[in-house]
Amino acid sequence: MSRVPALSVVGWSGAGKTTLLTRLIPELAARGLRVAVVKHSSDAHPLHRPGSDTDRYQRAGALLAGFASPAGVQLTTGSAPADALPRLFERHAGDVDLFLVEGWKDGPLPKLEVWRSGLGPLLASSRPEVLAVLTTEPELPADLPQGLRTLSPEDVPGVADLILARLRPSRRAPLPPAEARGVTQRPVQRWDGAALSQVQDDDIAVEEPLEIRVSGDPVATTMRTPGHDRELATGFLFAEGILPSVDDLGGLAHCGRPGEEGWGNVIEVTPAAGAILDVERVRSARRGTLTTSACGVCGRRNVEDLLALCPPLPPGPVLSPDAVARATEHLRGIQRNFARTGGVHAAAALDAEGQVLSAYEDVGRHNAVDKVVGSLVLAGSVRGGRRTHPPLTRQPAMLAVSGRVSFEIIQKAAMARIPIVAGVSAASSLAVDLALRAGMTLATFVRNGRFNVYTGQTRLRLP
Repeated sequence: MSRVPALSVVGWSGAGKTTLLTRLIPELAARGLRVAVVKHSSDAHPLHRPGSDTDRYQRAGALLAGFASPAGVQLTTGSAPADALPRLFERHAGDVDLFLVEGWKDGPLPKLEVWRSGLGPLLASSRPEVLAVLTTEPELPADLPQGLRTLSPEDVPGVADLILARLRPSRRAPLPPAEARGVTQRPVQRWDGAALSQVQDDDIAVEEPLEIRVSGDPVATTMRTPGHDRELATGFLFAEGILPSVDDLGGLAHCGRPGEEGWGNVIEVTPAAGAILDVERVRSARRGTLTTSACGVCGRRNVEDLLALCPPLPPGPVLSPDAVARATEHLRGIQRNFARTGGVHAAAALDAEGQVLSAYEDVGRHNAVDKVVGSLVLAGSVRGGRRTHPPLTRQPAMLAVSGRVSFEIIQKAAMARIPIVAGVSAASSLAVDLALRAGMTLATFVRNGRFNVYTGQTRLRLP
């Protein structure tokens, strides 16, 4: 039907389709996909009031009639949804990786059905294009087709895994410039061995400071790629032992107002009611509050301060060596800014089946890892200390990182209880020592189906 993968989320009114989609969109975006959403209705819902200018344009035969305001652009067509949607998909083939359509029960797209008892009969029983039924009901309907997969709509990463496995949407690089917050341009001349070229614009990775504050107190300043600052701040505070879990998080927002100079470079974190975020833990371990895009442990008084934060991990899981060897391949699909600039790192968390749970880019290796861990903390799948309840999401088993595996990468993975770290490049001596002490598996030079393993070989299922 379209060169752009598309999928319908169907179900009776009140089943929870919109709630699922609002959770699914950021999950897919975190995996590097550009997602578009269309709400489909079998009933007419005119977007232009009768007699308005845009209504008159549409009646005059305009292919598209639109209304633009500071809040956005609204466009409508004169054709019915079943005729209009395929053309919409094709028109955005170069801009969108995946279309999600809420509704369109009888359309030709593959479907996920959100089902709740008492609202209506199971749609999957008469629609073979339904890929899975998403429900929290304790008893499944008797007419559920044999072998049809069922998932909880609360397991958003699991739903994303299913979409990626079945539709395999493309992950083109690079992103359009308007969407790439981490890329800017600077003039450059290139030497070809004989002469300098003419001046031309070159894509450059953006590096800006982010000050992290807790209840008004500055905790650290890191040089990072703008974007996903919530995840970065959460992951940093979690790795430092300040933020035990998402339950202890009250507020997380940038200071100031959009448009002000420097807006977006200071983020304020406040604790939840009754929670205490101990920023003195950082102050007692660091001489200052400045970190950089290259080092996540600058200013540490001594290495033992970090070693004390990393309790040993339990045994398992046991994976095939091929699964570890393929871990870094998942970075290629999300390295869009790297494809344009060659100047950023990437990190990704994978579950034991090799499915990507979270992935981010940043000019700093440790920042990329903080963003990955922070997203897992915000999702509730990673917690420090005592767990009050089991997570609904899949658990991370591997952390794949581009570049060198240094001490702080192992420390952050250990705090997040990720047992396997796979790096594209070499490891430092302290990284090997900490991995050994924490009971982790450390693999380096993970390329082309091969790797070196320094610690934790018991997690490899050997022939």
